[in-house]
Amino acid sequence: MRAMNYSRSRGVTLLELLVVLMILSIVLTAAVKTWDVTLERGRAQTTASKLNQLASVIVGDPDYIVAGHRADFGFVGDEGRLPNHLSELVIRPTGDTVWRGPYLRSTFNQSVDGYRIDGWGDTIVYGRETYASNDSLFLRSYGGRGVADRSRWQTVYLPYTYDALVRNTVAGQIVDVRGNPPPDAKLVNILVTLFYPDGTGKLTPAQKTGSELSQGYFTFVSIPQGTHRLHVKYMDFGPPQDSEVTDADVTVYPHVGAKDVIMRLPVDWTP
Repeated sequence: MRAMNYSRSRGVTLLELLVVLMILSIVLTAAVKTWDVTLERGRAQTTASKLNQLASVIVGDPDYIVAGHRADFGFVGDEGRLPNHLSELVIRPTGDTVWRGPYLRSTFNQSVDGYRIDGWGDTIVYGRETYASNDSLFLRSYGGRGVADRSRWQTVYLPYTYDALVRNTVAGQIVDVRGNPPPDAKLVNILVTLFYPDGTGKLTPAQKTGSELSQGYFTFVSIPQGTHRLHVKYMDFGPPQDSEVTDADVTVYPHVGAKDVIMRLPVDWTP
């Protein structure tokens, strides 16, 4: 009889199984770590974008120029103050007549309050640091770890101090068609009015007249950044009784204000 050959099937040893499981564990661990790093980077980038956007709508975009002048002063330029809460960027404060929001809008995949939630689902902090010679306004995320771990904080400081945003000076001079300042006898007939947001949700008419206009010079202080209306009225009590006016939009820059503003009235002081 012919001998028959039988093929023997070889099983997997326990050692081989352990090696395979170890390799799979290493691969999975590396994949999880990579995913965690990618996820954290995405959260950090999302948070940074929101912080920068919030800062921009609060103080405006200095690079937005129209006709040679800055045209975007954000919430501060419209209200004459900083927001008390970030919610004021999207909800009109009660009784406010100068609010031009919403300054932020939710995207299609974002909740109504998404603009103030960081990448970890926590509320973005908005505040002011005042100590020694430092006066800084900031927006901050705690990076998903709370207040304790400072290394995780993401902070964006607003580019201006509180005073630079809301305490500026507007100064200039009134002249006639020849460029001459008004004589002292005419000062009482001139009324200069600057309309600006006073922080209460309304426009304030600050006024100067008479002795406050020596040689036609005027100065207004504690004026917020923004574009504000300047109105000059000359009342000639005659005869004949008449009045002349001139208006201008004055751009008040943070920390710089508006200086050397010339308001030319359509009159001639010469007798």
